[in-house]
Amino acid sequence: MEGRLFYAMKILFTTCQGGVAGSTHSIYYLVRGLARKGHEVHLACRRGSLLWDLVQRLGSVECHDVPFASYLDLASVRAVGRIVRKHQIDLINAQGGKDRNLTILAKWAFALDVKIVFTRRQRPRNEPWIKRWFHTAGTSGIVMVSKGLRDIFLAKGYNEAHLKVIFNGVPEDLLLNVKKENVEELRRVHGLTGKIICCISRKKLQGEIISALKYLPEDYSILFVGINEGDFAEWLASESPKQRILFTGVVSHEEALHYLQLAHVNVLPSHMDGFGLALVEAMLSRVPVIGSRFGGIPDIIQDGVNGFLFDNGDSRDLAVKIQRLAEDEILREQFVNRAYKDAIEKFLVERTVTEYEAYFTELIG
Repeated sequence: MEGRLFYAMKILFTTCQGGVAGSTHSIYYLVRGLARKGHEVHLACRRGSLLWDLVQRLGSVECHDVPFASYLDLASVRAVGRIVRKHQIDLINAQGGKDRNLTILAKWAFALDVKIVFTRRQRPRNEPWIKRWFHTAGTSGIVMVSKGLRDIFLAKGYNEAHLKVIFNGVPEDLLLNVKKENVEELRRVHGLTGKIICCISRKKLQGEIISALKYLPEDYSILFVGINEGDFAEWLASESPKQRILFTGVVSHEEALHYLQLAHVNVLPSHMDGFGLALVEAMLSRVPVIGSRFGGIPDIIQDGVNGFLFDNGDSRDLAVKIQRLAEDEILREQFVNRAYKDAIEKFLVERTVTEYEAYFTELIG
């Protein structure tokens, strides 16, 4: 903010979530970044959650145990009111579904002099007019994590002037704690050989990959990081794939990054992602990416330039693109070089933090 006096904002982040998910690390990066810039940052979430533990280690952010247990959790409404008044909070950034509603209720119930900004990260399941009115009337703005997600909200009837696009980001030193010997140990322990196709995500549309396997060589290995085999038992029974398939279940973020380094191709099949943080992590890891042509994923992947897009339901096309990237070394190198450059230029968390800071400052005035 060159040429202007610095104003240390008092910002309260809220979330009813905070478990093992991409959004948890996105919130953590944002909280950490704004605190490092000199702002007074508070976090309200459930004590003992992954996000709580990550932020507690920073030592520079005050955490408040607020569970946001339901959409009508009046105890959490009162807790938000107390936090805002005690710490003279300038702005609340509500990140989860339940806490978005409850922060508005707190502002209105206690006549709080505070700005509220939502961050929306996924396709909305339903947006009836009363919900659109409530979320618009109760906030100063809503951050969309991609242009694709903004377009979905516009189609639902939101006013474009109320929406602000700020891309998610990842730290440039993302792979700082990834050790080559640990990656090779994973390869050895699981007996992974040949071409390895990876998907790092909680349960989404991984069945798209399972359906594509009948068109792929049988010596490929498939690595599903973040889900259990039981999540797709019916798909597996129906398709009877011949390839070796490994389900890791839920793992830590650091362990997921180690698994990622094993991949020849990283695939994100989704019908809900507003962004697709796992794709950017793969790009920084120089792993080729393929994603569904949905939501914010096309904001990350330029089809045929830095990766491939596919239409959900077209398993043959997905298989063709997986095999091209797994087998064609020249194309693979071309894509990963461009993808790495795009990740550095567009999707680093430092840029995300700077844009949030500028937006919050503008709203506070």
